[in-house]
Amino acid sequence: MLRDAPLRRQLLIWLLLPIALALAAGGWVTYLVAYRMVSKAHDRALFDAALAVAGQVRVDGRRLVVDLPQVARKILQSDLRDRVYYAVTGPSGEFLSGYTAMPLPPAAGGSVERAASLAGSPGQALYYDAVYRGQPVRVVVMAVALDALSEGRLAGPALVQVAETLVDRRDMAREVLFATLLVEVGLMLLLALIVYVVLGRTLAPLEALRRELALRSPDALTPVTEDRAPMEVRRLVHSVNDLLLRIGEAVAVQRRFVADAAHQLRTPAAALKTQLELAERATDPAQLRSGLAQVHSALDRNIRLVNQLLALARAEPGGMATGAHEPLDLVQVARAAAEQWVPRALARDIDLGFDAADVALPIEGDPLMLGELLGNLLDNALRYTPAGGSVTVSVEPAMGEGPRPAVLLRVEDNGPGVPEAERERVFERFHRVPGSSEQPGAGLGLAIVREIALAHHGTVALGSGPGGRGTRVDVLLPRRRMAEQPVGT
Repeated sequence: MLRDAPLRRQLLIWLLLPIALALAAGGWVTYLVAYRMVSKAHDRALFDAALAVAGQVRVDGRRLVVDLPQVARKILQSDLRDRVYYAVTGPSGEFLSGYTAMPLPPAAGGSVERAASLAGSPGQALYYDAVYRGQPVRVVVMAVALDALSEGRLAGPALVQVAETLVDRRDMAREVLFATLLVEVGLMLLLALIVYVVLGRTLAPLEALRRELALRSPDALTPVTEDRAPMEVRRLVHSVNDLLLRIGEAVAVQRRFVADAAHQLRTPAAALKTQLELAERATDPAQLRSGLAQVHSALDRNIRLVNQLLALARAEPGGMATGAHEPLDLVQVARAAAEQWVPRALARDIDLGFDAADVALPIEGDPLMLGELLGNLLDNALRYTPAGGSVTVSVEPAMGEGPRPAVLLRVEDNGPGVPEAERERVFERFHRVPGSSEQPGAGLGLAIVREIALAHHGTVALGSGPGGRGTRVDVLLPRRRMAEQPVGT
């Protein structure tokens, strides 16, 4: 298949194919022009022969004779490749000399007088193509006025016809064609060589790029050189470099995740092992129950840490499949996620409220990951808000960057809040606000929230809660382009 051939061969074929077709068309035109020129030369020779025969027509008394010497007849028949025929016909259609049954012009309708009128006045001639004795011939017909020759004794014109086969005409036209084609084929071969060399030099940057990429190790993600490549190839190389950059970022994220996970899991695992050893050596039932309670608490923390690490891995670039996004109503997603935290809020004597518009606020997203986002925000809010406090989840329409509409998901509480100097750092992994060590946690909640928001082309911002107290987290997500509809429709 041509599409599976090397690029140089494909370009060479696509360049030379129209050239070959043009040469073929040019050869055909050359043959027609050459045949026409040769025919003109032969027609002039036929005219001279007809004129010579007409000059030998004379009147003897009241009888018309053709005094054509034997030498002239031999000259007419001396062509080695073509046959020459002649005929002289009287005004009544009687045959006088030459070859019989010579075809008249098609427009004459078999009439000698009509043929003579078509030939024109004496000294003029009419050419036409015919078939004589089974061969195509070229015929010239000429009229001879008998009035002048017989001084009025004979009336009407005599008809002189000279015909020639077409062998020599066609052979000469073919010779011109072959000579022209020989030159054209030579030029085409030279052109093919030039095109082949030029294509090789033009495609050399692609071959160099192929060799450079083939020799690279799997972990070599440095950019490919763009300087020596042509503009079109440079765009390709630029796209490859962008891909390598994204792959490098993804690899760096994964390596950092593995390092962070190993660091965060090693210490709790060692502590859990120590607590199990202490519980095994305990002889007092009260000490055993206390040790098992500590083991249970450590297991809960480890399970939550593992779940957060898995959620973070899924929320990172490349971890969430684009196909997982689907049209959904953020109001319903947020309401369902908030309802799951009502028992914990009641257990801590915290007022958990939900406020949303009475219309659907559609977005494109992953409902599980958005539930994870809101779960981390509510976990932080309920963890740090003291008993008797309040946490409110709200969803409302907003404006994003530019004219595109957005949806605002907000979680605010009246807890201790986050110092302004720490509001950017809390999104870093495993970073905890100073003074919050009394609450269990690994510092991954807000990092997960940011990664999920970025995966949904959204933003996250921290601010102060109501009355300047507590914490407010605003998640802004782009709104799906559709008309607002009442919830539940």
